[in-house]
Amino acid sequence: MTVLGIDACPSGWVAGVHDGAGLRVARYDDIEALWADHADAERLLIDVPIGLPESGRRACDEAARELLGDRRSCVFYAPARAVLAADSYEEANERNREHTGHGLSVQSYNILPGIREVARFLDEHRTARERVIECHPELCFAAFAGGTPVPDSKHTEAGRTSRRELLRAELPGSDAAYEDALDAYYRKDVSRDDVLDALALTAAAREETLESVPDGRDHRTDRQTIAYPVPR
Repeated sequence: MTVLGIDACPSGWVAGVHDGAGLRVARYDDIEALWADHADAERLLIDVPIGLPESGRRACDEAARELLGDRRSCVFYAPARAVLAADSYEEANERNREHTGHGLSVQSYNILPGIREVARFLDEHRTARERVIECHPELCFAAFAGGTPVPDSKHTEAGRTSRRELLRAELPGSDAAYEDALDAYYRKDVSRDDVLDALALTAAAREETLESVPDGRDHRTDRQTIAYPVPR
């Protein structure tokens, strides 16, 4: 089956694509262009908040942060839905505080364009809703490592090496796909970390079943969940 792992990158979106032709990494300007090429995919895991809260913080963000322990800062709290209409960080921060009781981190504000884009896409493409699933690469890497979060940051050489070793065991062809992507795209357009994250989600997308946080929620129908592979 065709599955994708999708991550935002400076120039749009980067996707690991696994299908009958094997594994490859592709870059897209927007989600619509990606969907035009892969509307037949059976599962698309994406690292972006999908189900946004009307009030309070999402239970899935709290649960994911708890699972990651010392690496909890990798999970940004999703903004409240009202924040989508904000035109500046100041307005977004104020709206988020009003609806959740908490300010909005700069990191969460920086991914707001991607959140808006995916929200619009899912509003317009009903057939995508059960196949486009929120996932988080650090939960994937932790699952591949037996439930233990990778201690080194992916921004370090040690962290990238550890994650590539995990991918090597979980996703045949990941080394070649990673190197091919680095050759194909400038770092200003697609970073090393973006490729690693997309491939982690691709590996997870190949799984027969997925876990999700909070426990007991169905990630295919409950949008305020984060899916991840069963720990090894």
